[in-house]
Amino acid sequence: MKVKARGKARASSKKRLKMTLASFWGKFATSYTTSPLRRHIALDILLTIRYITGMEQDTREVILITALELFSKQGFETVGVQEIADKAGLAKPSLYYYFKSKRGLLEAIVAERGAELCVVVKRAAEYRRDLVMNLTSLFNETMNFARRDTAFFRLAHSLFSSAPETASYAAGNPLRRELVSMLRDLFIQAATDHGNMKEREWVYAETFFGLLDTWAILLINGEVELDNQLRYRIIHNYLHGIFS
Repeated sequence: MKVKARGKARASSKKRLKMTLASFWGKFATSYTTSPLRRHIALDILLTIRYITGMEQDTREVILITALELFSKQGFETVGVQEIADKAGLAKPSLYYYFKSKRGLLEAIVAERGAELCVVVKRAAEYRRDLVMNLTSLFNETMNFARRDTAFFRLAHSLFSSAPETASYAAGNPLRRELVSMLRDLFIQAATDHGNMKEREWVYAETFFGLLDTWAILLINGEVELDNQLRYRIIHNYLHGIFS
């Protein structure tokens, strides 16, 4: 009982320390804006303490989640670093410590959340000599992912459709290319069983990618209810075009 009591006491003490440090940092960073040297020293001290108490990873995650929420609703180009810092309850230098720039923050979001989407697509796209099963699985798993991580899927959609000269396009295009490549590999393998599909694999991949993106956006926007009958019709209408 004494061991458990001591453990609870340590946990409670650590929690109070985290709360105190978070409050201190917010006040300290804003009150020393006139001295770059003091800000630099304070940041080093606070980041070290946060690391020791387990706050560093928490802070990074708070920044990622906050930025994702803002980017997905307002668009990457229109959101400012100060807005992210304010909504996260952090000083602006903290954000720059973790991500160096707003674009670096976007790239981290795409890399981490995009990797999860790639795992989903890659698993569903493993050819099992049954293309209908593969496409149905890809459709269902993509819809499930969009529902689980609505903010990221909405952000990815906006990045994929951005103008080529923008930072949004540069951050999102590698992920889009990787996803389409997985679909293309599926159709290349399926063409060994369906000879009429040969030399059309890229077209099939791009078309099916667009189908997945469109229906997922309709789903998360609440514009459609994807019951089993509608899912069946979507996939089989697409297959009709392939096999015709």
